[in-house]
Amino acid sequence: MRWLLEVAFIGLASSWKWVVGSIAGVGLLIGLLFAVGVLGGGGGSDGGPDRVGGSSTPTPAAVGKPTATPRAAPTATAAPDPVVVATPKMISVPILATRASNVGSLEFILTFDPAKLEFAQLERGTLAGKALIDSSSPGPGRLWAGIIDVDGMTGSGPVAVVRFKLREGAAGTMPLGLESISAFNASTLVDILTKTTPGQFNGGDLAPLSPIVTFQ
Repeated sequence: MRWLLEVAFIGLASSWKWVVGSIAGVGLLIGLLFAVGVLGGGGGSDGGPDRVGGSSTPTPAAVGKPTATPRAAPTATAAPDPVVVATPKMISVPILATRASNVGSLEFILTFDPAKLEFAQLERGTLAGKALIDSSSPGPGRLWAGIIDVDGMTGSGPVAVVRFKLREGAAGTMPLGLESISAFNASTLVDILTKTTPGQFNGGDLAPLSPIVTFQ
């Protein structure tokens, strides 16, 4: 701006008209510079296009809604069938005695079909009272039983009860026999003669026919 001031001083020294003209020229020059400065300084520092209305806000990208993954409906599981354990069928076979008179001891072997019957237990019968009783198995299908009553057994009735377990699938007639009979009088210890009648079991719900010992 120094040259402008020098021009102004020269004008003042020469003439007032020159001064007025100089002021007008200076004003025109300043206005031109101002206009150029406004037009040139409005751009960005990198020479890019002007921004209008301040900085623009970026539009967020649309986010799709999450899709629900279909779940398979739970499959109903059938409850397992209960395991049914079959209870073995038991049968009781009384060993009958008839016309007993002061019988102090009695032993016998009961025969049965081991493929259909399985020995489970031997018990005293009502005729044996408080007698001692024992048993053993000399072989398949054979049961030895011994009874001792010091007071002597008198009368008729079951001297023993044999319990059998019926094997699975057993059917038909199952014979029951008595053999090797031995009996003694409680007072004289003399042998007592006997005879036997076989019995049998026919299966189903029928009661077994009892083997019988008859005293002479």
